[in-house]
Formats: sequence, C-alpha cells, structure tokens
Amino acid sequence: MEAHERVTLGRMTHPVRGILHGSAALISLIGAVLLLVLTPGSAWRRLSLFAFGLSLVALFTTSSLYHSIPWQGEWKKRMQKLDHTMITVLVAGTFTPIATIVLDGWLRWGTLGVQWGIVLIGAIYKAKTKFARHWISVALATTQGWLAIFIIWPLSQRLPWTALLLIGLGGVLYTVGMVFLVTQRPRLWPRVFSYHEAFHVLVVAAAALHFAFIAGYVAPYGT
Repeated sequence: MEAHERVTLGRMTHPVRGILHGSAALISLIGAVLLLVLTPGSAWRRLSLFAFGLSLVALFTTSSLYHSIPWQGEWKKRMQKLDHTMITVLVAGTFTPIATIVLDGWLRWGTLGVQWGIVLIGAIYKAKTKFARHWISVALATTQGWLAIFIIWPLSQRLPWTALLLIGLGGVLYTVGMVFLVTQRPRLWPRVFSYHEAFHVLVVAAAALHFAFIAGYVAPYGT
C-alpha cells in the first residue's frame, strides 16, 4: 500500500510505528540506565551491558525517526539503510553481554567476533550498494540471531531453563516478525495497522523478553 493511502498523524508518515518505537526508545533508555546503575561488577561487565542498552536505544530511536518524519530523496534512502543496519546492531548488542559475562575463552571471543563482524559486513553492504536488497538484510539479521544455537549448550550448563526460555521465545517472536515483513502478511487493517506494524510490535515484545533475560540472568551472573 502506498504511503498516501495510509492514515497519517500530522506530518507523521507512519504514526503507529513511530509512536510505538519512540516509546520503546524512551523505556529502553530508562531500563538501560537502571541496569547499569544497579549491576555490580567489573568495568567489562558494565561495558557489555552498556553496549546492549545502547543498541536498544539506537534501534528504536532510528526506527521511530525513520517512520515518523517524511524523509525525501537521498535522505530517505540513507535513513532506510540505517534503520535496517540497526537490526543487526541490536542482535550483536544482545549477544555482547551474554558472551562477555557468561561465556569464556574462545567461545566468548568467537561469539563477539562473529556478531560484530556481521554488523560490519551488513553496514558495508548497505553503504556500498545503491539499491540494497531488503531480503538480504532480513536473511542476514535472522541468521545472525539464530547463531545462538551454537552457544545454547554451554549456556544451558550455566543458566536455568527459564533463562533459555526467554532467549528462545524472543528469537521466535523476532523470526515471526521477519516472516510478516517478507510475506507482507497479515493485512489486518491496511490503512492503520497491517503486517509492518505487527512486525514492529513483535520486535518490541522480543526485545522486552531479551531485556528481561539480560537483566534477570546475565547481568547478575557470577556476582
């Protein structure tokens, strides 16, 4: 559906997406600050949690700006590329405290290297490609997230099953959201709330589950 056929709010092009992710950005900022203030431990622990919190705030802020402001021409393309890149940043940001605090040795550094390497590859692809294919970004971020299966066993030896449940449910919600985005279904209320809005809702829900996992199990791990 074209933008002019959608319900707008003032100059906001996609009000549901903009308001939803704008609110999520504010809540993420508050949560990230509380997480840093309330978590004891080393500078590395705090730095990894900072990376996670910053990735949350960055994704939701970028998404809110992109979907709220009527960008035109080159700026619209730039904001779209930045918006897509932030998805891989959030995935890597979520893995960062897990690898830094819970894992050790080659698993820690391998996980960090692979995750942030994917962010770099995705960012270069977006920057160098004039017409970046959207499905490549979706496939990259989805694959990046499900690389978690390679560290599930060591995590299961260190964390309770409830922690793994939060990881899994969050991953499933992200994946379902990606399916909505690729298939452009379901078309619930096309002019106001359709598949793209459903995708954004699932992203917020998945991020909330992963925040609960990080705050409840990863941040206090080993203290």
